[in-house]
Amino acid sequence: MNTEFGFIGWCYNATENHDKIWGYFYRPTKQWDWATKESGTNVVIFWARRGKAMQFKADVSGYELDKLVRSKLKKDYDKISDQKFLEIWPTFIQECEEKLMWDVLAGKVK
Repeated sequence: MNTEFGFIGWCYNATENHDKIWGYFYRPTKQWDWATKESGTNVVIFWARRGKAMQFKADVSGYELDKLVRSKLKKDYDKISDQKFLEIWPTFIQECEEKLMWDVLAGKVK
């Protein structure tokens, strides 16, 4: 999976026992845009506490997505790089592929 992240936020506070990740990535779709002659992408939001099940929400974009990012930044999430993220959660890509596949098959994520 070649993952292009749009935003990754990490909320970590050892004293309050917070260790949460929230972000989104772009996922190619089979939809074809005739105007641009390119296949489309959709946004998949992910979130989880370390050691807990990952969750997804799809098809959020534009202003609604920007509003979500701003709200996470106000809630003490620090924006981190892809590299830092994969250091924090080295098995993310594998776990994401497995969980997302089942959520797509179950119709929870399109």
